[in-house]
Amino acid sequence: MLVQNSENNKRSTFQITLEVVDLDVITELEKHDEGHSREKYALSALRLGVLALRQAAGELDATTVRDAAQELLSGLGQLLAQRGTEINTDISGALRQYFDPSTGALPQRIEALLRNDGELDRALRAHLAPENSTIAQALSAHLGEGSAIFKLLSPTDAGGVKAQVAGVLGGILQEQQDQILREFSLDNKESALSRLVAELESSNGDLRTDLQNKVDSLAGEFSLDKPDSALSRLVGRVETAHKAISNEFSADNENSAIARLSRMLEDTSRQIDKNLTLDDDGSALSRLKRELVTTIESLVTSNTTFQAEVRTTLATLQARKDEASRSTRHGLTFENEAGLVIEAEAQQLNDFCDRVGATTGKVGKTGDFVTTLGPDSAAPGAHIVWEAKEDKSYTLKKARAEIASARANREAQIGIFIFSSKTAPEGLQPFARYGRDVVIVWDAEDAASDLYIKTAYTLARALVIRENHDSVESEHALKAIDLSARAIEKQLGELDQLKTWADTVKNNGEKMSASVARMRADLAKEVEALDRQVNGLKNYAALAA
Repeated sequence: MLVQNSENNKRSTFQITLEVVDLDVITELEKHDEGHSREKYALSALRLGVLALRQAAGELDATTVRDAAQELLSGLGQLLAQRGTEINTDISGALRQYFDPSTGALPQRIEALLRNDGELDRALRAHLAPENSTIAQALSAHLGEGSAIFKLLSPTDAGGVKAQVAGVLGGILQEQQDQILREFSLDNKESALSRLVAELESSNGDLRTDLQNKVDSLAGEFSLDKPDSALSRLVGRVETAHKAISNEFSADNENSAIARLSRMLEDTSRQIDKNLTLDDDGSALSRLKRELVTTIESLVTSNTTFQAEVRTTLATLQARKDEASRSTRHGLTFENEAGLVIEAEAQQLNDFCDRVGATTGKVGKTGDFVTTLGPDSAAPGAHIVWEAKEDKSYTLKKARAEIASARANREAQIGIFIFSSKTAPEGLQPFARYGRDVVIVWDAEDAASDLYIKTAYTLARALVIRENHDSVESEHALKAIDLSARAIEKQLGELDQLKTWADTVKNNGEKMSASVARMRADLAKEVEALDRQVNGLKNYAALAA
């Protein structure tokens, strides 16, 4: 396996071959494909382990913390810049999709509507074209050569108005003429003319001429040859109406309805082009672009402010941590702080907790606290002894020897040894069980690590109950207790590893926090399962009594 290490901006490599015997590590490595993927994962795990060990030994200096914070801020800035670029790209793509003059959906739709042979052109031609349009067919049907009005007004059609009027007038005139001729015939001696001709001949010599003029005038009113005749005026009005309709739908006439409609469409197209161009600063698209640029600049400014706030918050947290290290609470001994947590948990479980560090037991003063299971438990009167040490001289071997001595000295069934996270031996598991003893690592300044004490307490109570109820009837419950205990050990080990990752690798903080939350939830479920088994044994003991 090729291992790379970076220090003071220099890189060195060396070859190392490792034989892995831990089942959990083997299981995780087998999840990755053999080759580069597995080696990369193993290198990452080795680096995280080295950083965790360095932190546990107090070797993580201020430079490493500052570099990690700087890396976090740099990654955050890159992420925000990337997201800003992606948002700008997405918005530009969406706007270009609809408003691009060459490929946008809106210009293409407008072009399809207004171009020659477009939808609007075809619709107008279908209704207004001089040939084969709806209005042309309607006018042809009512005013064309085959229409009834054309036939009616035709001077050559036998059924036209002229022919009918001429026929009627001809008949009337013929009848009147015959009657007048009879009355004014000189051949008819009994006619009025014959009787009056002698008397009127001298003074009314022009009567025949005047009468002919009246007849000619009446015939002239129905003649198309005279422009001012009644029939000519009627035909003129029809022609004027037809001409007015043609003018309104003529593209050559600037004042026609179709010309005005065309100008309105052209004005609308120009307005659309004007508002969808970036060349005009007053266009809607230009204003939208300016607003987007302003929004993006505001976002960049807010991101810069956010980074400054993050730096300020980190400095404030460091100051609070330094202040807490100088506070009166830090002055309390490690044993007293652990005792406060143990007493609170014992009170919650209706157990009894005694501080025995200053009293002599069976063989000496070993053992700082003794918790006695209460009468409501499945093993009332059973003892659990606690040892809490913040001393770098204590190794795991020495701690196990001392907790075993404390069990014998305080006549306890189970012992719990608490290492301080500041002085725990390098590489020590944060939670482990060795037979009847439990060894944990606890951080007095981290309230979250109280979970180790609470879990160790629950596990110790379960082990005490197993000691007092080792029978065939409780075999299933005892097996479940043992499985839960092993699961708790594994979960707390992984939880401590994840906490180390979360503290040292800031850019993976979210993923690690989620993993910590999941592990805590799983651990809580295991503790609940363990409590159910303990309560079951308690009920069994009550029934047996």
